[in-house]
Amino acid sequence: MKTYSMLLFLLLGSISFGQVPEKAKVIAGAERAFDKASKTNTGPAPGCAVGVSLNGETVFEKAFGLAEMEHNIANTPQTIFESGSVAKQFTAAAIVLLEQDGKLKIDDDVRKYIPELPEYGKPITIRHILTHTAGLRDWGSVMQLTGAGRGNRVITQDLAVDVITRQKYLDFVPGAEYSYSNSGYQLAAVIVERVSGKKFGEFTNERIFKPLGMTNSSWRDDYTRLVPNRAQGYSKAGPTAPWQLNMPFMNVIGNGGMLTTVGDWMKWNAALDAKTFGEPFVAAMETQGILNDGRKISYALGLDVGNYKGIKEVTHSGGTAGYQTYLARFPEKKVSVGALCNGFPPSSGDIVYSVVDEIFGPFPEPEKVETVAVAEDQLKKYAGIWRNDVTRNANMIALDKSELKINGTALKPINGGSFMLNDRKLTFKDGSPATASIANPDGSVTRLTMVSEWKPLAADLVGFAGDWSSDEAQAEFTITIEGDKAFIKQRPSMKLPLQPIYKDHFAAQGYVVWVTRDLSGKIDRLHVGGSRMRDMYFERVKK
Repeated sequence: MKTYSMLLFLLLGSISFGQVPEKAKVIAGAERAFDKASKTNTGPAPGCAVGVSLNGETVFEKAFGLAEMEHNIANTPQTIFESGSVAKQFTAAAIVLLEQDGKLKIDDDVRKYIPELPEYGKPITIRHILTHTAGLRDWGSVMQLTGAGRGNRVITQDLAVDVITRQKYLDFVPGAEYSYSNSGYQLAAVIVERVSGKKFGEFTNERIFKPLGMTNSSWRDDYTRLVPNRAQGYSKAGPTAPWQLNMPFMNVIGNGGMLTTVGDWMKWNAALDAKTFGEPFVAAMETQGILNDGRKISYALGLDVGNYKGIKEVTHSGGTAGYQTYLARFPEKKVSVGALCNGFPPSSGDIVYSVVDEIFGPFPEPEKVETVAVAEDQLKKYAGIWRNDVTRNANMIALDKSELKINGTALKPINGGSFMLNDRKLTFKDGSPATASIANPDGSVTRLTMVSEWKPLAADLVGFAGDWSSDEAQAEFTITIEGDKAFIKQRPSMKLPLQPIYKDHFAAQGYVVWVTRDLSGKIDRLHVGGSRMRDMYFERVKK
């Protein structure tokens, strides 16, 4: 039966997956998906513009929702949106064009062009910063430690670069891992300017936007500039909360900051399919990063290369303030789908894949993983707190009605004593302490260690109290103890509870805060880590 299913899958693949779809089918599928998405809007609300192209021709463009809620102005296919991190591919493209001009090499040391960047022992190359393998801390995560990060104050390109070049340490050795960081693309924009001798916006306009007829595309290098036909960004605190204006007031570009339309997006993807800038250009853009250990990652140059239900895809998502976006290209099908939204919900990614499913579906059902029964007594052994050995995040594994769950997601037991966590395999190893490993689809392994819950008494917290400062983050805060509770206080009025998780570690608004101790057991340094900034050191302020 399994052999028959595989043959059927291959037969269906040879019939449908290898063919460019008919225009009528593409339009009809896009119409159905758009109709479903637009019906999710209830009452006055922001929305999205959706575009689909086939063989380089835009065959579908529609929009729903409001571009400007205060004056009831509707979104249209010509509405200009913030594209978020989808802009990264245009920054990478500028670098590739300069390489083709013979003005730089993508494997050059970044310090050749930005000598103010510290030396970290091993060179960081341009390829490293474009594939998120440099180990650079994300400047936004660092700035957040000051209490006034993105969304709290006006940020310029110079300020973002200053934050990056102040960093004395990396999250990891360049090329050792993949970790998404906007900092690399800030530096890439600087390199484009220094090598070309032109403003970043001027260079990309001359070399990319104008040649492709992307007349609605520009960069938000001055957030006060009036942009005709631009959608405002909105967000809300919860499903029943009112919509509120949520705009980026930054002059930061390269990592994002591109203003565009779905029509311009379709022109760009059509140029990639047609190899308008040459086959070597597209090959360079789609060359996936390779780590020091030889593993290939999905991220290329501002693009994510993978497959969706057996179809090759080249994609990127984006999000800035109230905007969220998604652009996907299916080169073997000559189909591109994009969605630009100025609020959430709906999800731009969900809309894109709904269109794709309508065009290319139905797909063969994926082969189901056979689960096995595991005694409840055995499952109980795994319930508890599991520390991520790299990020130090606490993961909660709990037994819920005879089902093991990690952070609320079910773990499905399979043969061999392992568990499936969606498309990843988790394997426990008994010991003191117990450990676990998660095999990820990209070949990396996430390692967890079981730790004991920490319930400190007031006396245990006294040593944490005091003023703490970080030169790299340009941040200061005070830890205060109130009874058996600890808080971080920061000017002018921030007060965050420090939630104990395991020995000497706290959770605080998405960050992990912990201390290291000297040989006598006295606290000598405080650390703060997050998903895009693993370890920022703070020293105690001596009075």
